[in-house]
Amino acid sequence: PFWRLRVGAGLISNLLLGSGPAMAAQRIACWTALANLGHALYSCASDVGLGVIRRSNQKGLAVDDVTLQWCSGKLPELWPNTQERVSTLRLFKAWDPQWDESRRVASWQQLVNFTAANNARVLVSTQVTCNETEDALAWSWTKSLLKMIGAKRIMGLAIGNELELLWTKADSIPPGCPSKVWEGGYFWQSFVRFVDEIDAMGFQDIPVTSAFGGLALAGNPFFEAPGKALVNTFLREASHKYGRRFVFMWNVYPYFDQRMHLDIGTSDGCVYSLGNATCMYPDCNVPRMAMLYRQKMQQLTGKPDDKMWIGETGWSSPKTGTLTTDMKNCPAWSTTQALQRFYQSFLYWDLSAGPYMRPVDHVFYFSVRDSSTFGVGEHFGLIKSCEDQYCKIRSEIL
Repeated sequence: PFWRLRVGAGLISNLLLGSGPAMAAQRIACWTALANLGHALYSCASDVGLGVIRRSNQKGLAVDDVTLQWCSGKLPELWPNTQERVSTLRLFKAWDPQWDESRRVASWQQLVNFTAANNARVLVSTQVTCNETEDALAWSWTKSLLKMIGAKRIMGLAIGNELELLWTKADSIPPGCPSKVWEGGYFWQSFVRFVDEIDAMGFQDIPVTSAFGGLALAGNPFFEAPGKALVNTFLREASHKYGRRFVFMWNVYPYFDQRMHLDIGTSDGCVYSLGNATCMYPDCNVPRMAMLYRQKMQQLTGKPDDKMWIGETGWSSPKTGTLTTDMKNCPAWSTTQALQRFYQSFLYWDLSAGPYMRPVDHVFYFSVRDSSTFGVGEHFGLIKSCEDQYCKIRSEIL
């Protein structure tokens, strides 16, 4: 792919080496033209190149709600700030009942077009909540989307997301909901029924999973607290029933890690924590978390080679409104420079989970664009908005 970067190099060398705001804008326009040579799909523009991607076929982009709802025709063909194709996507839902229903099929068709043009696969997700009516609608949409994409382009089905946190949302869920979902069997019964239904549809060979976050680690080996969540029981039953078809999936966010603290003697410094959180060497946050998850998986199943995906990891710039750790007081934590460090480390990570450990099998970067969670704006996107033609990482804002 490097031929694209060499085209016309002699004619534009002065432009690329120039300085100042005007020259930076011209540089980005030049990179836009170069990046789109020979491409029919969307790619964001930037004058900052971050090099090659290691294990690129085992890395994918998580699609935020904004992109799915408003601009699925602008899924980036290339990883932002690189010349490498995006080969996998993760969806968190097929559609949302609060979105314009008249846009749904067209949005899905754009997604299907992307998978065909980029030879990409999709990890499709469906919800499990306290509302059976909404869950049924979501599942109906998910099955329709699965049919539309086709088994060849489906990477897997994720059922439920971070249900271990359900009990922490007491202000927004019906009384007794966590007990219904866990002890009452609603989650497990839904999981089995959904898998049975996709098997009958011809998707019997695709992996199945459910995503969990850091709280799942708070147990022996996994979180098990009646009235709150029975993660250990679910993982044991799912891995036993579905064998190698079941994939353990974890969401890993050093950006939110409560173990990150300000530098000693400062009220706003975070040099050490920022370094540890944004690197991908064996002693850095994400690889160490991957190692811990794999150790606990082996404790549960007795196997060292269960499949493991990281369903989400990413970095927010600017600061997200949901950041509540000490890092909210560190200005450097949520800068574009920190985002670049984390993203570049992610691209170059070889997915190692420690010595003598099976590497992570797949990882998704969150996310394509800035979005929101429970009405709170978040800025994890590599692109700011549907209207923005530029990548978030570029020289004029670094």
